Amino acid sequence: MNKHLRTLRIVVATVVFVVITCGFLNISGGNNLSQALLKTQFVPALVSVFTGSALAFIILMLLTILFGRVYCSFLCPLGIFQDIVYRISNIAKKRANGGKKHREKYRKPHNVLRYSILVLSGICFALLFTYPVALLDPYSNYGRIATHVFGTVETFINNMLSGVLPDYFYAEKYVSIGSVAFIYSLVFFFIVTVFSAARGRLYCNTICPVGSFLGLVGGISLFKPVLDKEKCVKCGLCAGSCKSNCINLETKEIDATRCVACYDCITSCKRGGVKLVPTWFKKRKPEEKYHRSIESVERRNALIAMGGFAAAAAAKHFGGSIGTGKEVSSDKGAIMPPGARDMETFMDSCTACHACVAACPNNIIKPAFFEYGLEGIMLPTLKYDKKYCSYNCNTCSQTCPHGALEHISLDVKRKTQIALAKYDPSTCVVITDGVKCGACSRSCPAGAIQMKENPAVPGQFLPSVDSTLCIGCGACEYSCPAMPKAIVVTGKTKQTVI
Repeated sequence: MNKHLRTLRIVVATVVFVVITCGFLNISGGNNLSQALLKTQFVPALVSVFTGSALAFIILMLLTILFGRVYCSFLCPLGIFQDIVYRISNIAKKRANGGKKHREKYRKPHNVLRYSILVLSGICFALLFTYPVALLDPYSNYGRIATHVFGTVETFINNMLSGVLPDYFYAEKYVSIGSVAFIYSLVFFFIVTVFSAARGRLYCNTICPVGSFLGLVGGISLFKPVLDKEKCVKCGLCAGSCKSNCINLETKEIDATRCVACYDCITSCKRGGVKLVPTWFKKRKPEEKYHRSIESVERRNALIAMGGFAAAAAAKHFGGSIGTGKEVSSDKGAIMPPGARDMETFMDSCTACHACVAACPNNIIKPAFFEYGLEGIMLPTLKYDKKYCSYNCNTCSQTCPHGALEHISLDVKRKTQIALAKYDPSTCVVITDGVKCGACSRSCPAGAIQMKENPAVPGQFLPSVDSTLCIGCGACEYSCPAMPKAIVVTGKTKQTVI
């Protein structure tokens, strides 16, 4: 059974990686499997404890307590991506060394750095300042990489092929790239790729707060890969295959806090000296007091980590219930995607994974710059310069994996006022050019814009916006022929159902 664990990991990881990546590239069409897998990601599951359901988070924690950091190797798309890069790098190193296989070695952990990052992330999370967590969240970062790096390449290839095979490929004419999100994603992609190629899971075990937290909990897991001290001859095969550099042959110990449960060590050992065994009830010999002390430290650290999480969760819960006093406004025009409810909740819950950005069929959800302020950079916002929010679409709210966008029905979405249209007669072509227009009125799906006669100029009809009917879809702004636009949609701090 132990020999098949690595194969199982590869199969599951491959399916997860392909489905999640295709979901961000919109190849899967937003199918249910892709949406379900997005909800298994750690930070979205953690955020959902406060905005939706705790089920996904409880399952992930149970898996970690039972089997260690299986999330990192089986479910985390960024972790799986690192494994792919690491594998390709090893093949390249082998060829460069004349067929000699690259061998890893044990390296001491960077505990001060990784736990400092974890503590700072926990403090920010407790204080309702989730932006640093979103910037380091492995799932959200992979989502941004898939959307802005892989997605840009995919669009470029698709548009090239559309010129050669127009019957099979449809050119995407309205493509725009958020410069800040693209640059950040590209830099992060480069850093993680270099880390993975050079040192395997260095990022996971040094910077990633999710990996550090799960490592502490995984340190007391029921099932762990362990070295059989009688069979082990210190040949180095297991340590040479360890992408986490956590197998110490001198002590014949595996650092469970850094082990990502890839099970490469189990299959590499020719003597069956590495096995996945239950450790909670294992009887120790008198001479193994040293190892008991190591496990005591692991249990203590795990309890501290879980206690710290409980404290952070309590602070976040009660802090949210009494209000933070944070001033949030939409003065700069931020329009939240449908289902966002109010801006404070949205900014506290959204991790900027850009699942909604990738899923939007009209490509109008873009990464924000300063529309939400400094702490809202890269959060999704609606922009109507190319298209508008379709009356018969609620894809973004259904795609959100962690409750930042409420999963509203299409009927509710049609009645939700996400923004409000405002008319400026000074730039309207009816006045500036003396022509008849009414494009905004004709395009409004909610019937909120009526053309009414100007009392001062008989025969001249100007738009009139009924704010009780307007849903802020942007169809009027998109259709307005004036430059600058005579009718512009501005965001609200709270979405309401009318």
